[in-house]
Amino acid sequence: MGSSVFSIGLTGLKAANLGLSTAGHNIANVNTAGYSRQTIQQSAQYPAVTGSGFVGMGVQVTTISRSYDQFLNKQVQTTQAKTSYYDSYLSHIKQIDNLVADSSAGVSPAIEDYFSAVQNVATNPSNLPARQAMLSSAQTLINRFDSVNQQLADQRDALNGEITDAVASINSYAKQIADLNQQVVMNSGSGQTPNDLLDQRDQIVKELNTLVKATTFEQSDGSLNVFIGTGQNLVVGGAIFSLAAVASPADPQSVTVAYQQNGSTVYLPENSLAGGTLGGLLDFRTGSLDLAQNNLGQVALGLTQMLNAQQRAGLDLNGKMGEDLFSYNRQGSLDVALNGATISISSSGSTVPTSDFSLAYNGTDYVLTRLSDKSSQTITAAQMTAGYTAMGVTLQTTAGAPAGAASTSWSFPPDVGYIAPNSLNGGTASLDGYISDVSQLQASNYELGYDGSNYVLTRLSDGNKTTSSTMPVTVDGVTLDLTGGAMQAGDRFTIKPYQGFIDSMSVRISDSRQLAAAAPMRAETKNFDPLSGALVKSTNTGTGKIESLQVDSPSSVTTSAASNPALQNPVGIQFTDATHYTLYDLNVTPPTAIAPANQTFTSGTPISYNGWSLKVSGQPATGDQFVVTPNLSGTEDGSNAQKMAALQTTKLMSGNTATFEQTYGQMVAAVGTKTNEVNIMAEAQASMLSQAETARDSVSGVNLDEEAANLLRYQQAYTAASKLIQIAQQAFDELANIGG
Repeated sequence: MGSSVFSIGLTGLKAANLGLSTAGHNIANVNTAGYSRQTIQQSAQYPAVTGSGFVGMGVQVTTISRSYDQFLNKQVQTTQAKTSYYDSYLSHIKQIDNLVADSSAGVSPAIEDYFSAVQNVATNPSNLPARQAMLSSAQTLINRFDSVNQQLADQRDALNGEITDAVASINSYAKQIADLNQQVVMNSGSGQTPNDLLDQRDQIVKELNTLVKATTFEQSDGSLNVFIGTGQNLVVGGAIFSLAAVASPADPQSVTVAYQQNGSTVYLPENSLAGGTLGGLLDFRTGSLDLAQNNLGQVALGLTQMLNAQQRAGLDLNGKMGEDLFSYNRQGSLDVALNGATISISSSGSTVPTSDFSLAYNGTDYVLTRLSDKSSQTITAAQMTAGYTAMGVTLQTTAGAPAGAASTSWSFPPDVGYIAPNSLNGGTASLDGYISDVSQLQASNYELGYDGSNYVLTRLSDGNKTTSSTMPVTVDGVTLDLTGGAMQAGDRFTIKPYQGFIDSMSVRISDSRQLAAAAPMRAETKNFDPLSGALVKSTNTGTGKIESLQVDSPSSVTTSAASNPALQNPVGIQFTDATHYTLYDLNVTPPTAIAPANQTFTSGTPISYNGWSLKVSGQPATGDQFVVTPNLSGTEDGSNAQKMAALQTTKLMSGNTATFEQTYGQMVAAVGTKTNEVNIMAEAQASMLSQAETARDSVSGVNLDEEAANLLRYQQAYTAASKLIQIAQQAFDELANIGG
């Protein structure tokens, strides 16, 4: 009997000791991240059979279990991934929001200041200090674009580093999980659960979810398989599928994520890596950073292109047609049509000409004219066929021949900033392009693909696709063409229209007298000599008066010359009666009538020719004459500067629906709205994470008060068991003495 009681006391002593150790372990790990409270599970030992019945044999500790709820734990992991995603996105988009919306350092104030300076020149066209202030404001505008663009570029470069660091950390966590899997499997062979190892593994999975959304599946052997994104393997048992941060095959300037196994690289779609810091970085780059950079480039390109065109359409203080105010990267080659013929035109030097040009064919020869200074060169048909270089350009007939006399004009357009073939392409094609119409531009990058039959151009900002069976293709004011080789099915090119444009911008005029503030033409109430074309004092007898003369505004089509090549040809207007007039070419002697003769006149209705429109009010009499001639003394004329100033409020962007500032403002508003949205979601997710952790801790967390009570309970049990052993020992000794 003494032996039986002694054994019972010993089992109680062991159970109480394990209880004390477990409670102490809980207390020691109260601040250990991911630790789950442990509890001993006790049961009565199998009783002994006696003639008097079953006699208890004491207690046994069957296992030490952890307080764990799989659902609550997975909820914490999922919520952690979403919280980290929004925190990452928010920290980066705030930088853009603060930058683009800055009321003093943003782009909008610089645009406003520039147009204010232009307005001052329009008001005081001969005032040299006002002109110099306009040049200074132009430089400030360029500097502001450059500053904002550089900060966005720096953020993009930093993103590459952050993505690389995130991938390295993911791989580190994957290795730790795989190592723990092996330890769990090995230690589970005893039939008991390695609680602390499981807690460590769950905590690492939670930390992994701070970087990328991870889902898990527990195997029968206790190992944990881990999948990321939309089901990509990361850990399977003890095997690791390592990720790598590599240059994107579509865009080598951007870091993307791939598997690298056995010498091969498998690129993961970026939209498949949802959640966590990594998902936030990737989505921020495509959803907000691309928008900001592309919008900035779109506005800079549209603004400088249209200002340049208006500058070329005016007259400077030296009496010359204006030259470009801004320099930037231009496309050095294009094809133009000339009455059935295709003429290939390219820059012959390292610098693309900034002047507009015209090419006229008289049935025998061609005449090339540089419109900025009216320099001209006659080119024979044979020379055109072979290729001829003059005034910085090379011209060659590449298809057909002009069907008759004709003329055309052109300007070298802005270049597409960046075109890169996908590194996985199998074809040999090369691609080039230019900005063809600034009014149609969108703040987006593009991808050109080939499916074996058609070319598909995808606008990456919204996924809109344009399909064409032939090249070139023009979409959103961007023209692309193959320049060599051929595409194979599946080949792709990435196109970034605005990359590098702001970096290439500069103010090319240093002399303020070269600012073309005046209109190139003027209208006067004068007569012209029918033999010599000389202008003489008016002898008009009617009541007709010149109301206004307007020169046509330049087109948003970038390949178009800023003004009609014949704009400055002097023209006479003679009324054959009160309701009809005939135009005369005063550039020849004697002046010749321009067909059609006897055109209908209505008071106040414009008379238009060669790129100008003249309004005459009142009622002219038969024989009355007016003349439209070059504005050779326009030092006090600010009408072209007024047109420049009017560009500020003219809707020239986004399909002629928005001004430059409105286009920029739409981006600022979009970034601000997204920032607010992400901020709200970040706060909501932080609250949800806190609630999820509280719910988990209510099951798994260590309660010090409870553990203190457990210590007392197990201490008392330990003391009682010790007393039982002592009594058993005494009883045994007494029995031994009786026997002696």
